Amino acid sequence: TEQELLAQKNFGETSLEEIRDMLASKGLQLGQQVFARPAAEVPHDLDLPPEQAALLDRPISELNLSVRARKCMTRLNITTIGDLVRKTGDALLECKNFGVTSLNEVRQKLAEHGLKLRGE
Repeated sequence: TEQELLAQKNFGETSLEEIRDMLASKGLQLGQQVFARPAAEVPHDLDLPPEQAALLDRPISELNLSVRARKCMTRLNITTIGDLVRKTGDALLECKNFGVTSLNEVRQKLAEHGLKLRGE
C-alpha cells in the first residue's frame, strides 16, 4: 500500500508519484490486487495459552503507547497486538522517528501481557 511504501527509509512522496505514473502508463494502479489479510493467527514460534492468544486480536491502542510509537504503528499498518508481535525489533526500527527508546517501550508494554516481538 502507499502507506507501507512511505514508511520505508528514503522513500517519499516523489518516489510514490513516480511509481504511480509508471503504473498508470501500463493501465495499473498501486494495490490493485490486494488480498484480505488472514484473521489473526498465532505466529508459529509462539506457543501461547488461550488467554494470551485472545490478546492478539485486541487493538494496539490497548497498549497505551506514546505518540511517537503510535505513529509508527500507523505507518506500518499495525492495528492489532497480533500484528505487532509478528514484527521484529529491526522492522520497527526501520520506521521513521522510531528509535531504541520507543522499541524498549513497546517491549515493556508487550511484556506486561506476557508477549514478545518475533524472534525475541
